[in-house]
Amino acid sequence: MKKQRQQSVASRNTRTRFSSQPKRTTAAFYLPDECWQLVFKFLNNGDDNRYLKTLSLVSKQFLSITNPLLFSLIIDHRLLSFLPRLFHRFTNLTSLVFARNCLDIDKLLSEISCFPLNLTSLDISNQPTIPAIGLRAFSQNITTLTSLTCSKMDSINSNDLLLIAECFPLLEELNLGYPRNKFKDHSNFLNGLETLSLALSKLTRINLSDHYYINDISLVHLFKNCKLLQEVIMFECDGITKAGIFFSSP
Repeated sequence: MKKQRQQSVASRNTRTRFSSQPKRTTAAFYLPDECWQLVFKFLNNGDDNRYLKTLSLVSKQFLSITNPLLFSLIIDHRLLSFLPRLFHRFTNLTSLVFARNCLDIDKLLSEISCFPLNLTSLDISNQPTIPAIGLRAFSQNITTLTSLTCSKMDSINSNDLLLIAECFPLLEELNLGYPRNKFKDHSNFLNGLETLSLALSKLTRINLSDHYYINDISLVHLFKNCKLLQEVIMFECDGITKAGIFFSSP
């Protein structure tokens, strides 16, 4: 009997040692969330944050860690009904890109302006027109925007330029390149461009590619009025000459 008791005690001690081992192993491999974030950033290969979606499916911990790492969101028609949930989930968003298939951007921009977002970049390219109503509502509540992209628009005119200057005076980057429909009132657009340059004192970069009617005078006005301007992109602008580039250089 005594021998059996000793074997039973020894067996219990062995089970106790084995059962406690996994706890020590788990503790040894614990990493705080900050360390996981650094690891995840190394996995970013420039695939539009698709790697974050894969990581978020691993566990609830990874889901909570990846949420703050998403800074840019592409909005298309499939996400419209989920926007409130997405904005509450991704609190560190700084950039929004509207897909071409989005309808009623004026309404969307007005709704987005109601969320406490610190956005610095907005891309509304490939749209029929500049969404004037939406941009006005957006700018009233979101005043942190420094980059605006309105490339490949079906229509853009001097009134749109005045609207941009009024709504976003802190812009540092502006992309108006490659308009789809060329309009005939060139002088009207050039006057609007000059007014725009007077209003955007912080502008450092502007893209005016394929606005073929832009001339040397417009280029000189840009550099004269925008003291911080560093880069003007003007592909397919045949009205610009070497003399204009020389006289506009600081």
